[in-house]
Amino acid sequence: MSPLTEQKELTEKLVCASKAYYNGLPSIMSDIEFDKFVEKLADMEKESGIIFSGSPTVSVGAAVVTALESSVHEQPALSLDKCKYKDKENLIEWLDDKEGCLSWKMDGLTIVATYDGGKLTKAVTRGNGEIGSVVTHNAMFFNGLPHEIPYKKHLVVRGEAIMTRTEFNRVNDLAGGIYENERNLASATIQMLDANESKKREICFFAFELVSPEPKDDLSFYSDRMDFLSNNGFDTVAFIHVNQQNLLEEIESFKKKLSNLDIPTDGLVLTYEDQVYGESLGMTGHHKRSSIALKWTDETKATILRNIEWSVGKTGIVTPVAVFDPVRLGAGSTVTRASLHNISILRNLPFKGNNDRNNSVALGDQIQVYLANMIIPQIASYNYNGDYTSEHPRTSIEIPKVCPVCHKPLRQENSNGVWTLHCDNEDCSARRIGGLLRTFGRDGLYVIGLGEAQLKDLISLGIVDYHPYSFFHFVSQYHNLMNGMKSLDPGFNEKIEMLMQMDGWGKKSIENLVAAIDTSRVTNLSKFLYSLNIPMVGHDLSKKISSYCNGDIEQFVSLFLSSDTAEDFLRTNLISLEGIGTEKAESVLLWREKVLHDTAERQYLLRLISCLEIDSPVKNSDSLQGLTFCITGSVNIYKNRKEFKESVESRGGKVTGTVTKNTDYLVINDLTSTTGKAKMARELNCPMISEQQFIDRFGK
Repeated sequence: MSPLTEQKELTEKLVCASKAYYNGLPSIMSDIEFDKFVEKLADMEKESGIIFSGSPTVSVGAAVVTALESSVHEQPALSLDKCKYKDKENLIEWLDDKEGCLSWKMDGLTIVATYDGGKLTKAVTRGNGEIGSVVTHNAMFFNGLPHEIPYKKHLVVRGEAIMTRTEFNRVNDLAGGIYENERNLASATIQMLDANESKKREICFFAFELVSPEPKDDLSFYSDRMDFLSNNGFDTVAFIHVNQQNLLEEIESFKKKLSNLDIPTDGLVLTYEDQVYGESLGMTGHHKRSSIALKWTDETKATILRNIEWSVGKTGIVTPVAVFDPVRLGAGSTVTRASLHNISILRNLPFKGNNDRNNSVALGDQIQVYLANMIIPQIASYNYNGDYTSEHPRTSIEIPKVCPVCHKPLRQENSNGVWTLHCDNEDCSARRIGGLLRTFGRDGLYVIGLGEAQLKDLISLGIVDYHPYSFFHFVSQYHNLMNGMKSLDPGFNEKIEMLMQMDGWGKKSIENLVAAIDTSRVTNLSKFLYSLNIPMVGHDLSKKISSYCNGDIEQFVSLFLSSDTAEDFLRTNLISLEGIGTEKAESVLLWREKVLHDTAERQYLLRLISCLEIDSPVKNSDSLQGLTFCITGSVNIYKNRKEFKESVESRGGKVTGTVTKNTDYLVINDLTSTTGKAKMARELNCPMISEQQFIDRFGK
């Protein structure tokens, strides 16, 4: 491990320890250890000349400004020339016989950071390329943008400030899903006036260009410049070297990674490795000639807007969904629908046409549709060149006044200029199904293969209801039925027979679902809390409450589901957790109050808990002593099965190649697998868990 990597890891470790200490969480280290490590970190910072963001050796106040000032860029922050994906072969000619560097084109907000005397003195948005907005007060909290660097001369660096998809989902989930995409939310966060608010959202900075000092001698190549920035503590954009021979192959390799990529991207950037040569090509008024962008979004097609459907989510937010004539996009994808996210986006959809716009998009208008990041259908714009007849004239879109599902009144809300539509009826079936989708989704009590269609079928037949406990009761009843036991709910056998007659169902499908629900029993407190759909409790707060309870379900029940615990005591401790504040704490307490006063709901919740195996990760060296595992299939988190096996054995566990009566767990990522090992596990009632569930329960 390099000294710089060791310093960065120590900084991150101390940041976590500091957060735990000041927010009443279980201690990660003693005070003596903390002080000792801070001294060590200070020495390392003195040696390297770098202070990473968040370092406890410095105190960075969260500033509040009344307005964003403007600043003129030292050098124009120009855009890039563009090449469409379908014309990617043109890049071979562009590169010619030179060597290039290929990297992601991140979709965030370009930031120009200036350092003098080794300290960050200014961070400015790209703006119009000549003048941008000063956001230094927020940039002080960007991951990947150091406070201090060893290079003491004047330095200017450009990079992209982005919000990862994971962070976007966390923030958007807490807000009820009103945000459109990662880029817009990152931009809004970066330009907040109050850094106390912006720092609650994680923004990552990746340097992609060294503006000053200019290319010379040891900084003549792009890779040298990225190494220079990395050695000064910056996170830099990842890149690979390409030439005419492997360029197209590497582009396809990047493309294959899109679906699992956590950073938002709208394409790739190809730049000359020889930066002196690149700079010698000069620039236009729009872009430098040393780099070129390959845009994924290279295909926009026209179609006709036919309808707007209104989809009710789990939090009650009602989302407009555009329905249009089928249009073929990308690699053979035919799409007919696209989310418009909220009322504001619907009302302000860009107008592109020869006529003057005098109102919002209407039914019958022509719309331009594309696949954002080659995956998600989006509407780019509309015009009046639509499909209008006397029988089907251009029809204005009316915002509904009642819920399309439960028919209760809807409410419009304006939050920071974003208008959203809400169904406040907690008994709305769409809201409750949405809640179940979250409960049994990947971040909660993950049940593979349980989607909206399956939920509706099971509920319509009365096999389950809207409470998660009913799904485990269904599994128990199904096992009783298969074992010939008579202690069944009235009509259960008939309901199962009716289910098997429905489309998409059969005995095998039901058995797979039963196995998946059984598997979901193994979880941890954080995922369980997320699954409860407590208002304003997302991934982050679930983890913090879990840590507050030491990952112990009994502590959670004692603190939150017992009237013996004083509400003021809980309120004080919740508010003390970092990033929660009064509003979120009150939301948790309101949920608790409802559960305590609803005897039936409390009993259902306790029954659900009794169905689950909720364990906190055990991390001592012999944590797997006495346990036998069989690991099969591909792994996603460990490098390979060998590393997985070594991790188990290092903690006292045993790994075998077959499933026997002595096997405690079969670890398999495809929980619906019909392989011999999976069949044997089911026959022996050996629990099957995924790789992620193993880590959640036992640690990595």
